[in-house]
Amino acid sequence: MEFGLLPRLRHSRPRIGAPLLVMAVLAPALRCPPPAATAALRWAVRSGAAPPPSPFEKIRRSSGQARCSDGWGAPDAGRAGAALDAALEASGRYEALPSEFEPLGPRGCALLEHELSLELLVGYEAMLARARRELEVCHPGDHVLFSVFVFEPGDTSEKLIAELAAAARRGVRITLRTDTSAFSWFTRFCEGTTTLIDRLQDLSQSMPEHVAFEPPDFPTHVKLLLFRRRGQADVAIFGGINVGDRFRSWRDFSVVVSGDRGVDALLESLDWPRPQRGPGEALGLRRLQFVTNKPDAWDWPAWLLRRPFAGVFDLGARMERFFADEGLVRYRVVASYIDDSGLELLACALSRGASVQLVLPRMPNVYKDCNARTLGLLVSRWKGCGLLTLKLHEEMVHAKAAVAEGGGGPRNRAGYIGSCNLKRRSFSQFEELNAFTEDQVFCGSLWHELGVLLEEAEEVFSHRELPFSPVTAVLEDYFG
Repeated sequence: MEFGLLPRLRHSRPRIGAPLLVMAVLAPALRCPPPAATAALRWAVRSGAAPPPSPFEKIRRSSGQARCSDGWGAPDAGRAGAALDAALEASGRYEALPSEFEPLGPRGCALLEHELSLELLVGYEAMLARARRELEVCHPGDHVLFSVFVFEPGDTSEKLIAELAAAARRGVRITLRTDTSAFSWFTRFCEGTTTLIDRLQDLSQSMPEHVAFEPPDFPTHVKLLLFRRRGQADVAIFGGINVGDRFRSWRDFSVVVSGDRGVDALLESLDWPRPQRGPGEALGLRRLQFVTNKPDAWDWPAWLLRRPFAGVFDLGARMERFFADEGLVRYRVVASYIDDSGLELLACALSRGASVQLVLPRMPNVYKDCNARTLGLLVSRWKGCGLLTLKLHEEMVHAKAAVAEGGGGPRNRAGYIGSCNLKRRSFSQFEELNAFTEDQVFCGSLWHELGVLLEEAEEVFSHRELPFSPVTAVLEDYFG
């Protein structure tokens, strides 16, 4: 069944067992050469010379993107970023952001355009409560899209399934979408967790006239609840939060976009069909950009070689431009996982003299050794210059967000929030969704919440505080 919001997607699950077992044995021998970021750090430490070019050049080239800087914080980074802005604006991809914004709306809810608002949600319970509230006011003919990376057991999951079923019985059309690729399988394998994918399938089979289960045939990391309603404003809730009781204590964020134009623009960024609001209507939003990665299909050879999948991958280039922006001088960054590609993004800011405050979990649910190895390199290179503050949080931090200040201080901020991790495969193989904004009210809320995490976390002063197993780090880096 097709409900018009999503194209019919082929339901095919990769056969992952044998290839993963083979790769677990052969990974050290088949591992790709050290990423450019690691080589660049080692080169810079030895010689003090300028680092080699960013690996995002190859990713952008494979998807038709222009290069947005000449390396790590090269002198032409600002001009190249401006050139990319102009090129994308001319092509109609998005409207360039104004340089300054006036604060609008109540605290934490920024009025971005006429009938368009952006709101920050903190934590699992806040996200789920808002989703239930939006679901309760859906009526016959309305459409709900539910998309997550993992959907795990728990009381909150059971309640959400029951509420989706109740909405379907009221005549609401439901599209269910979750990852079924090797990536989510590997995550469950590492953590020993289970999935409720079969419950979503059962729901679709029991009410096929109102519920469709349509997992894509490529890896999706998008966490999105979207509500299209007749006679009411459309609403989208997205960010880093999956569904399952295990995530109730995790420190994470979601963003609520309210308004038809904003939701239309979100769907367009993902190349998902949207209703026509009027002839010749432009969807460019002055104060909000949705930036996405869109793989075409699962690609085993590319996965084995850690090469970009076929598709369009805009997020790496857009995030590089954010960190290379010479107008931004103080960054607060929260991440759950990081590898050498994420390290290079942070180096775009550090190498031009901007300060970076970074917080991650001390004991992440996965990729602990890869995180420690990468952060050890980061601390070894940058801690002594006084620009880097690295802190580790005792709780599981799963948020993927950043906010930065310009020379004008608190009235000149920009930020992003979404699903994309600071990892190579996130930039080149996953479907991802991030929002970039310079609205001062929303960025102020994000600045405050990242400050809370930083205040609670403990600072790291030396790479010796970050022990790791080299073998495990290699395997995590390869598979993650």
